[in-house]
Amino acid sequence: MAETRPQSTSRLEKSAKRRQMIVETAAGLFIEKGFHQTGMRDIAGKAGISLSNLYNHFKGKNEIIAAISELETVELDPLLRQLEDTSRNRMERLLQFGAEYFDLCSSPAHAALSAEIVAEAFRNPEIGCLFEQTRARLIQAVANCLPTFEENPATSAELVLGLIERSGQNAVSRDVSTRKQLRQSMLAFVERAVGTELKHG
Repeated sequence: MAETRPQSTSRLEKSAKRRQMIVETAAGLFIEKGFHQTGMRDIAGKAGISLSNLYNHFKGKNEIIAAISELETVELDPLLRQLEDTSRNRMERLLQFGAEYFDLCSSPAHAALSAEIVAEAFRNPEIGCLFEQTRARLIQAVANCLPTFEENPATSAELVLGLIERSGQNAVSRDVSTRKQLRQSMLAFVERAVGTELKHG
């Protein structure tokens, strides 16, 4: 029994690494070719594994895009944690989040992959559920940073998120100088729109 456990753990670790490699490979292909233009055979070939091996890990592309969606959620965790850090004032948290979320949204790879995930979220209930859970947490975290007099904090939070995301998407193909200007303008707009109360809250 003492020898079985390390071997079992080793197999699990190897399987987890293989799944991670498959997900990363598939994500690259989805960015390059699109979700529907990428087949399971394409993913297996690019990953350097057999098609049957791929199906041992994922039943189909929907399971892979769901795994990618989960990774997107993990990627947002550090941003959400700093947004939820009540040891700092709300305006400081909101503006730092806005800057970092803008940088994420303006990444070409992130923008392309997010578009694929959003599109699939409307067609696939499982992916849609993951997307909505992440979205709800984002909205709540931003809403908690808004002024206490805000009548509809969730709606206002969605507007703030939409502004950050759209600004980031607009910056994807821009040069560094223009991207920096867009980022600064977006943050200044958020600060004016939200109000000065947060600087002391």
